[in-house]
Amino acid sequence: MQQKSEVAIRSLLGGPPKVVPVPSIAETKGLVTDGAHMRMDPRILTRISDVVSVLEQDYTKVLLSHISDMERAYIDWKSGAEETRAKIYEIAHDIRGVAGTFSRSLSGQIATRICARFDQTPDAIPAIEDHIEALNHVANLSPEPEGAFAQLVLKRLDEPSDASQKPTDRPAADEMMEG
Repeated sequence: MQQKSEVAIRSLLGGPPKVVPVPSIAETKGLVTDGAHMRMDPRILTRISDVVSVLEQDYTKVLLSHISDMERAYIDWKSGAEETRAKIYEIAHDIRGVAGTFSRSLSGQIATRICARFDQTPDAIPAIEDHIEALNHVANLSPEPEGAFAQLVLKRLDEPSDASQKPTDRPAADEMMEG
């Protein structure tokens, strides 16, 4: 990268390069005066809020569809179709990238843990099943749980899964979601 001649001359003379602040477009267009921030029309803000609300409702449907696809891929993977493992990872990766945008933080965190389980232990079938089940329950709740309850769900998912454990020996996800 070539330096501008003014910076090069200062550098040659032993002086430090000078950083020149560039005004923002709003400042050059005269929209900002005396450091005041631009304000949006309240009607536009209301419209943006309405659109985001509709998108959040639509995303819940999309999320449930993704989880359904993930459950089908999981059944195939459990039956020995190794290529479906990548499909589960891909869906989880998509969920973790978008869920937080639509107030689905817990879903995003669970999806992040699914990706991490695959990265750490590619054949962790029981753990992945627990995560998908929890994700399905959480996605059906509106609003999504937050705070201590969300931390409890995540803590339970972080515990090592034991394939030899009987379903009755550990708390069912249904009980956790209801209680």
